[in-house]
Amino acid sequence: MSTTELVEQAQQLEAPTGKGYMAHWGIEGIRMDYARWRYHEPFAAEWRTEREAVHLRFNLRGRTILENDQAGTVVHLASSEHNLFYSPGFDGLIRHEELESETFSLQFSKPAFLMLAQQATEPLRRFCAAVLQGQELVLSPCGLPLTLSLHTAIREVLGCRFTGPLKKLFLYSKALELVALQAYAIEQQSQPQHRYVRTDYDRERLLFARDYLIEHRALPPSLLELARVAGLNEFKLKKGFKELFGHTVFGYLSEQRLADAKAQLQERQKTASELAFELGYSSVQHFSSAFKKKFGVSPTQLRG
Repeated sequence: MSTTELVEQAQQLEAPTGKGYMAHWGIEGIRMDYARWRYHEPFAAEWRTEREAVHLRFNLRGRTILENDQAGTVVHLASSEHNLFYSPGFDGLIRHEELESETFSLQFSKPAFLMLAQQATEPLRRFCAAVLQGQELVLSPCGLPLTLSLHTAIREVLGCRFTGPLKKLFLYSKALELVALQAYAIEQQSQPQHRYVRTDYDRERLLFARDYLIEHRALPPSLLELARVAGLNEFKLKKGFKELFGHTVFGYLSEQRLADAKAQLQERQKTASELAFELGYSSVQHFSSAFKKKFGVSPTQLRG
């Protein structure tokens, strides 16, 4: 890892297309970008770069299509999806199909990515071989669902309170973690056909159920209510949710709530008592026990 300083920048923006916030962090060979926009209407923007890079793209909200006319490739990413692609350069369009978008991406220089990924899983080793040949490549033919682990790691980057060399070390470790988590997600995708999530419709409805659950986590629906709004029967919801996201519906909700609580404690927004009440725990002690089991420290220790 280079000893050069961390480069970071953040700014609020207003353009004819809408209003947004953008931030980026640069480490030697690695760039992290975050963007959150509210548009007046769906639109397409030109994107041209001669920079050779490997892109890990995470769509946190909104639907995006990346059309690289130079290579003839198209990457579709719906809300809460991610993918990995390599391009010796990009000359094409980014289409934003919804009025809100939130994205996070990692861009690795070719040497930096090869150093990290050549010893990883078989799908990533094949990807590295194509990168070495300079071949334009999108790793997965369709967007992969954003797992809770990936979502949590991204939010920890955005909520980082470290400064200077310590922040650089933290961000570098998170870049490694995101590569590992995405490699695992890609490996899982290549496993034999799912038993319960058999069609694109099943997958789309389960992603909707997950997003609806997160949006209403303060007052969550019952399984029957969630199945109804998602257009699934309760059996398909329970089995398909566990298969796609690795957690039961309410197990996922519990993990999400704890991740939210951690971010709020780190930013000193709320106390453990306030969070225990809001999250519906029977006592502060019960909340503290669940939090310590998940993160290895108590809420008081983390906030302090």
